[in-house]
Amino acid sequence: MLDKKLLEVLTSPPDAAVAIVTQGKDGPHVVNSWNSYAQITEDDKILFPAGRMNETEQNIQADNRVISNREVQGKSIKGTGFLVIGTAEFAAEGADYDTIKAKFPWARAALAIKVESAEQTL
Repeated sequence: MLDKKLLEVLTSPPDAAVAIVTQGKDGPHVVNSWNSYAQITEDDKILFPAGRMNETEQNIQADNRVISNREVQGKSIKGTGFLVIGTAEFAAEGADYDTIKAKFPWARAALAIKVESAEQTL
């Protein structure tokens, strides 16, 4: 089960950016999404709609490890961050894709991140 604070970060307004980092042949590549776009599955995957994310998809085909972080109420101050490490895949069909497509008709695929670890950094 995902950490309660991480779920709060992903589901609490205001809408804020989520940075997703992949490793490409030319080094790290960053793409952003919004926390309001995150869909949490019963098997602890975090789904994001993929509009473009073409370079991200190419990077994931070569190395499916991803890192993501975001801010909310912290341990002792307002604002926190999470370092989320996991593996990812793009789905253009199946349950993960159907979940994303139902809410985001413009999505060409679902970016499905299987969380391996989530560490609150502040």
